[in-house]
Amino acid sequence: MPTSPPAPLPGPRDVPAASPGTALSLVPPVAPGAAPAPGMAYLYNGLGSRADIERELDGIALAIRAFALKQPDQIMRETAAYSARLTELCVLLSRHEASDRQYLRVRTQQVERYLVELDRQFKIASRLVEVMRQDLELMK
Repeated sequence: MPTSPPAPLPGPRDVPAASPGTALSLVPPVAPGAAPAPGMAYLYNGLGSRADIERELDGIALAIRAFALKQPDQIMRETAAYSARLTELCVLLSRHEASDRQYLRVRTQQVERYLVELDRQFKIASRLVEVMRQDLELMK
């Protein structure tokens, strides 16, 4: 059964600029009856191949790099969503480690590192929210 080539990875210009009150969707739109694109499409479809997992992780890395362009509250929402997905990936990967050892390295050397980074980014964003709140209090 022929498969379609993988979708290209997003480039730095593909990252949407932050605008207040606008949330990014984690799942790309899919036409009715069409197969979802690799990457975040596995949000509802389980694990996928190692290449699919790494493509999804690359997309998360791109999103993390774009946090500097976004408002702190938006960063906090996105880190919560990505953290939930990465935790799901950790569980799914650990279930498959016994039958395929390549998943152990993906989990320990990639997924868990992104979870640590997302935790750090959440803390930074929450501190920025507090600084903004204090600035508003001082302006009164």
